[in-house]
Formats: sequence, structure tokens, C-alpha cells
Amino acid sequence: MTYGHLMKNRFLKFFLGILLVIIVFELMLIEKSSNKDGFVNYFATFDKIDGVNVGADVTLSGIKVGEVSKIILDNNYPNLQLTVDKKLKISSDSSVSIQTDGLFGSKFLVIEIGGMESYMKDGDAFSFAEDSMLIQDLLKNIISIGEKNKL
Repeated sequence: MTYGHLMKNRFLKFFLGILLVIIVFELMLIEKSSNKDGFVNYFATFDKIDGVNVGADVTLSGIKVGEVSKIILDNNYPNLQLTVDKKLKISSDSSVSIQTDGLFGSKFLVIEIGGMESYMKDGDAFSFAEDSMLIQDLLKNIISIGEKNKL
């Protein structure tokens, strides 16, 4: 093999590698933009969201229907943007709460459907949001109940 042939071969491999990276990047962008078409955004303001991160699941009746897409600090309170399947009919008086998967598991949000016949629209906020329960708070409650029963 000649030196020119080796250089041409290296250039071809380099060019194909760059082309592959561009194609993969474009596919990632296409997938993200097409996924957002079937979703709406709702907002929920909490006092504390300890352990909730962007990407946390949003569930309804135990089924994943969306995820936390953004966390914003609004007037010193965490405001979560929830991206949820737009085929769902969520009544205006529905609530959302932060739950834990097991004792030390990851945090996720649960939507509890209300009874009204009017439905939330893209950009609406939940009227009621229940904060995350911290393990320390739970243990304090258990200890105080035990002390009261001891007397």
C-alpha cells in the first residue's frame, strides 16, 4: 500500500464517522420533537419537592402518563411543569401528589382525578398539590405517636 492510499482510507473513515454522528444527532432531535406533539403541559406548585427531578414519572392509576419536564422556582416555591399525554381527560378539580416508590425509592407524581365535568387545558395548573413526605418527618410522627401511646 502506498502512503496516498492510507491517507485516502483514513479520510474516508473520518468522513463516515462524522456523517454517522450527524445522523444520530438528527435522529435524536426528530424523536424529541415528534414525542412532544402528543403531550400537553400542566403546572403544579408545591411547598417542597425533595427528591423530585426532571424526568420523574407522572402516573395516573399506576400507569405512567407523562413526566416532570421542568422545575422552576416561582416566588420561592417550586413549580413543576408536567408533560402529560394529551389524550387524557383530567378534570379541573384534579390534584397531584408526590409519592415515593417504597421506603427509600425514587420520587414520582400521582394524579388523582376529581369529579368536575370541565377539563384542564394545556398550560393549566392543578388546584391542589400535596408535597413530598420526608423520611425524617415520617419518623418524627411515628416516634411522637409511640410516646403518646406509652403514657
